[in-house]
Amino acid sequence: MLDTESPDKSAIQLTDIAPKYGENYKTGYIGFLNKGADVTSIGIAYFTGWDMISDIHVTHTLIVAGEDQCIEADMANNTVKVCTLSKYFNDPNCQIFFRKPIFFNDAVGYAIAHKASLEIGKEYDFGAILTQGLSGTFPGRMLDRLLTGKLEELLGNLLNHPEKWICSELVAYALDEQLFYRDKGILKRPNSTISPQELFEDTEIFTPWKPSPPSTTVTETVIETVTVTKTETETDSGTDLICK
Repeated sequence: MLDTESPDKSAIQLTDIAPKYGENYKTGYIGFLNKGADVTSIGIAYFTGWDMISDIHVTHTLIVAGEDQCIEADMANNTVKVCTLSKYFNDPNCQIFFRKPIFFNDAVGYAIAHKASLEIGKEYDFGAILTQGLSGTFPGRMLDRLLTGKLEELLGNLLNHPEKWICSELVAYALDEQLFYRDKGILKRPNSTISPQELFEDTEIFTPWKPSPPSTTVTETVIETVTVTKTETETDSGTDLICK
């Protein structure tokens, strides 16, 4: 059990579960990564409490393409590539969360993965990542107010390359190309301006997790039963068991 402290809320309860393809993740699910020195995790991370989702910080996102395959835009290697999921499952410094798109079925999942697969081999978009970095600075936020929230979109038009990708842009594109998700939620914005965190928190594209059941202490209650033979037929209740 992993605890992540929040300043204003009780600790988020994070639990690792064993990855089981077809049960807790499928082709077309979207994976989100939380990496850091304070993380100790093996497998898939789940948590209790839907309202705690914004307290989890994610920095990377990918598309599941098979039992041990994902498609991702990799900054370090400057490319969109196929990668093993076990690389993340087995990394103790990485938590991976999966989100299931709404209206999901296998056909939809394969369509999402196929759309992303067409971009394999293309380069990483350092212009788009610069756009998100600049818009997140204090001067950038001030300028964004003056531009009524359009700074990131304007920078994206200037710096974004249509044939290159960052991780969240690729995922947003693969989703946005499906009629079920086109221009829903965060996808109303240009794909290049969407961060992994914003995608992770979206409530219109993805189905919410079911809250994990709270930990409880099981108390055994002994129920005494007494067998009684009814002799007054006019008051017969249809049962000869009385539970106390």
